[in-house]
Amino acid sequence: MELFPDSTLPLPAAFGAYTRHALRPILNRVTGLGEMQRLYERIAHLHGAAFIDAVLRELDITVEFDPAELRRLPATGAFVAVANHPSGILDGLALLHVLHRVRPDVVAVATERLRPLYPVVGEHLLLIETTDAAHNTGAVRELLRRLHNDIPLLLFPAGEVAHPRAPFGPTVEAAWHPTAGRVLTRARVPIVPVWVSGRNSAGFGWLSLLHPLLRTARLPAELLNKRGQTIRVRLGQPVRPADFLALPTEQRLRHLRARVLALGAASCGSLPLNPPATGWMPGITALGERWLGLVEDPLPGAIEETDTRPLVVAETAPELLEADLARLRPGRLLVHSRHWEVYVAKAAEIPNVLREIGRLRELTFRAVGEGTGHALDLDAYDEYYRHLFLYDRAARCLVGAYRLGPGRAILRTRGKRGLYLHSLFRLRPAFKPFLREAVELGRSWVRAEYQRQPLPLALLWKGLATWLARHPDYHYLIGPVSISNRFSDLSKALLTHYLERHFFDDQLARHVRPRKPFRYHPPADFDAPDPAALLPSGPNALDTLDRLVAAIEPGGLGVPVLLRQYLRQNGRLIGFNRDPAFSNALDGLLVLDARQLPARTHELLKRA
Repeated sequence: MELFPDSTLPLPAAFGAYTRHALRPILNRVTGLGEMQRLYERIAHLHGAAFIDAVLRELDITVEFDPAELRRLPATGAFVAVANHPSGILDGLALLHVLHRVRPDVVAVATERLRPLYPVVGEHLLLIETTDAAHNTGAVRELLRRLHNDIPLLLFPAGEVAHPRAPFGPTVEAAWHPTAGRVLTRARVPIVPVWVSGRNSAGFGWLSLLHPLLRTARLPAELLNKRGQTIRVRLGQPVRPADFLALPTEQRLRHLRARVLALGAASCGSLPLNPPATGWMPGITALGERWLGLVEDPLPGAIEETDTRPLVVAETAPELLEADLARLRPGRLLVHSRHWEVYVAKAAEIPNVLREIGRLRELTFRAVGEGTGHALDLDAYDEYYRHLFLYDRAARCLVGAYRLGPGRAILRTRGKRGLYLHSLFRLRPAFKPFLREAVELGRSWVRAEYQRQPLPLALLWKGLATWLARHPDYHYLIGPVSISNRFSDLSKALLTHYLERHFFDDQLARHVRPRKPFRYHPPADFDAPDPAALLPSGPNALDTLDRLVAAIEPGGLGVPVLLRQYLRQNGRLIGFNRDPAFSNALDGLLVLDARQLPARTHELLKRA
């Protein structure tokens, strides 16, 4: 059987049968139709999913996807998977290859140009024609009929393959066709954003600029030249019908298109295997954050790197720790509850305890892929910052700690350069009055054995509250809260834009400048989504943003829970800075008025 007979060749209608037949040898070479025919003849005995898999196998094309994302597909009932269209024929083959693993009844919506494939994959194709209003109405009716019969659809709303719009311009996805919007609005079924990687040749781009027929004619060759490539597929979280319909009509398709392209933008570039560990107040730690669900596990399938760093020093003997504690003045004890004791002390008062703090910091941070790489995690700031720590008398060990820097004392003796914040942000002189009333917090940890116990963390919080009560001149808490470099730059941009719009203190922000500002630059020649089409509106939409970020991030990472907790404590951000010392984590400088903590937080501290 001839896959593309003369009558289907992409030539002007004025060309007669003789001319079409005469031009076939040339077209076979230019368009790849000859090789396509030979490929087809080798596997024409197969049908349906077997035929699709055979095409991919013959071309040695690998389709990569995250099995966890397959769970996002509705197991029963109708849905519409909406996808970008970067390559052409391969897009449908790759997506059906993936979608059929969960829903073998998925049908791809295609144009009549693919009718030659109908005999072998007809059960997975719905061919429609939208060249005029009558056909358009009929297409909508047929799509809705399928959906009402619980048949899921794969839809390419652009209706054409992505191509440049100007010479030397980027390859971009076309605006999505209003017909798709009509179908999605009337169907009232879940909508699954799907992204597939791919890019056609430069020759395809130039032919696209000359004439649409030339673009169509080149598609078989563009499938064949993908031989040996790896195609990546990503599946986003389904958009509920109610959420889709809640959007203004003119924004619905724009929002969906942006969500699809965001899946690709979040997949661009290499992501580090583990998150940084720079959490601060109140006593949240690298491992403690993981215990509380505040730091997600490393990405599934991440390859562990060989650790060539020096070994951490040996544990400090309990006798040495308790000797330090015995020498402390009674006022250094902040909280005493059964066998738990919370202390605050200067470095010179606790040489053995400080060594153990540095040891446990390094162990804790290394466990989440960070750490200084030294045998101890201690720096120059530790010499004069205060150290608030929890000791377990029964187990004779340190349980957790964080350090605090009283702003007034440090500014008086060392100036603003004495603050750790100064290494991240330029602090203007007008900021000093605020810093004199603020305590800088950071370097927090809880040792692994105690991560699943809520009491140690609550006791550290209570110790902090006790210290603040003893120092009423300090009203504010300030410190960096990290957005891991595991997040894509797109998600970082979404987070920073939203936080700057709804949780930003513009007055204080005027007094700080990041040393290494974060700027979002989409990859060159990449069809980037429109962030404005993605961002939810209103300060109460943080949960919506969380779901959006989790839907587009490969590891399902949402808004950092630690950040959300601070915002619930009435925290406000005043700047963002990239921190190369912690794998380019994005540090948000957060301030919190200790006098404005919610009532529920005070109740928690009372019960500890």
